[in-house]
Amino acid sequence: MTALTLQAQPYTPGRAKGPIRIGLENASRDGISIIEQHELASFDGPCNGLVVVNGAAFSHLMIRTQSLAIPTIIISADQANQLSADTEMVLDGQRGLLFATELLEQHPPLDIKAPALLSPTNTQDGERIMIRASVSNRTGVVRSLSSGANAIGLLRMEYLGNQSSTPPGADFFINELGTCCNEAQPLPLIARLPDFADGKLPSWCPPLEHTFNSKSRGSRIYDQEPFQSLINNILKAVDQCSESYDLRLLLPYIDSVEEFVRLRDQIRGQISATVSVGAMLETANAVKQINTFLSESDFVAIGTNDMIANLFGCARDSERMNAYDPAIYQLLQQAARQAGPRTREIQLNGQLIRMPGVLPVLIGLGYRIFSLDPLLIPYLAETIKQIDTKKAAQIAQQVCQAADDKAVKNLMTVE
Repeated sequence: MTALTLQAQPYTPGRAKGPIRIGLENASRDGISIIEQHELASFDGPCNGLVVVNGAAFSHLMIRTQSLAIPTIIISADQANQLSADTEMVLDGQRGLLFATELLEQHPPLDIKAPALLSPTNTQDGERIMIRASVSNRTGVVRSLSSGANAIGLLRMEYLGNQSSTPPGADFFINELGTCCNEAQPLPLIARLPDFADGKLPSWCPPLEHTFNSKSRGSRIYDQEPFQSLINNILKAVDQCSESYDLRLLLPYIDSVEEFVRLRDQIRGQISATVSVGAMLETANAVKQINTFLSESDFVAIGTNDMIANLFGCARDSERMNAYDPAIYQLLQQAARQAGPRTREIQLNGQLIRMPGVLPVLIGLGYRIFSLDPLLIPYLAETIKQIDTKKAAQIAQQVCQAADDKAVKNLMTVE
């Protein structure tokens, strides 16, 4: 019988070896767990490796698994049916492979070293690329240092104190944010104000029976209790921590310049004038206003996960979240053309960056700053070193002119 090899979608890098454990109830510390997407809501490990059946790469549930630092891949239901419980296998989260142990020599582990801390990574032709870390807690901050991050590009503050039964107070945030800033030294840290959404609600939120949608995301709920008090407590922490650390503030899920200016001016009255305040653009409408945002904000980030969902009018766990739809790259090209040389100042966030074949196209469009899970940084740095930006620009132009996702995959040499 031929030894089994499954080519899957890579997700969280790393290698794992162990027996196949099918179902959440059978997860074990030494095994490779096979679970369904919906089971992620109750999953917190432990296991040696994780395989998610029909996982939605852009969903909050999938992204949360990266903070667990467990090698992870995504497979189809048909592939899952080929697996047998208790069979010893090897999972490669970076290559997206699950294979029988007798094939170890055919698939040796990758020898990837983290880049130097704070230093940019150069492309093959000498373009400087900055790779920042997106984290949810102090563990992620510490992991960023060993991964060679240039900065903490995103601290998701909705996860700080999310296990509390009541909204945390100012003292909690002063301690927690201060610890994150201290652990991040010498890296600058960008803290994003909470962006509550289905799939990442804190323990104290469900009793509110709040419905989260495009009209109740980001700052749109900051004038309601208990969110208003929570934000005030966070701003007290930002103000105090900024006295000792290189701390910057990012406002989430911004849809219009007017919305940003209103919130920015409110916040300016509560924090030190030395704190840079940036806008995180997460809708197609906002991205199309990039030039005005660049003039009104201290810095700009684009959240590609929600941008794609907004562009296609779907949920982030929808099958319509197709990373290879040319409309995504046409929108990012439009923004880059408007921004001109300032495109290299824009930070791109989100799962799109790590999708196979995508990073060279983003660099080809002119983007030079990327923020994603710290575990991915060493692997992306290796990819960047192989990129010729002139060739990448040519491919990016072809991708933007492509007729459909099949043509895009072909240009990106993705199977």
